[in-house]
Amino acid sequence: MSVIPTWISIVGVVMTVLSPLLALGGVFLGSYLTRKSDRELDVWRHREETMRMVRWAVEQILEGEDAGTDAGVVTLRSLMRSELLQPEDYDLVAALTAAVAIDRIGASAYADIADTDIEVVEGDSDHG
Repeated sequence: MSVIPTWISIVGVVMTVLSPLLALGGVFLGSYLTRKSDRELDVWRHREETMRMVRWAVEQILEGEDAGTDAGVVTLRSLMRSELLQPEDYDLVAALTAAVAIDRIGASAYADIADTDIEVVEGDSDHG
């Protein structure tokens, strides 16, 4: 008859209890890292789509055709009120909109697009 030492029995019980808990911890860690990665990817995707839309709208406005200018302004107006535009990108898009749109569509039309806290400063075509 062989007798298992007490310490080996204790180690066996502890390992039997801890191994599923360690596996569960690994599953939770993997899930957390996947969700974090998904959130970062979503932020990147939104920013990429935002900048693509801004680029398209600015190109339409700068072409100078009435229909293209209207489409560009409507796009920028919609984008600035959209959930797609992230708070950290708002200032960039607002400044770009002001720089491109004010000379093309005038300050009164730009006022619909701009934030109420932003002061509209018009320049002449020689000095921007």
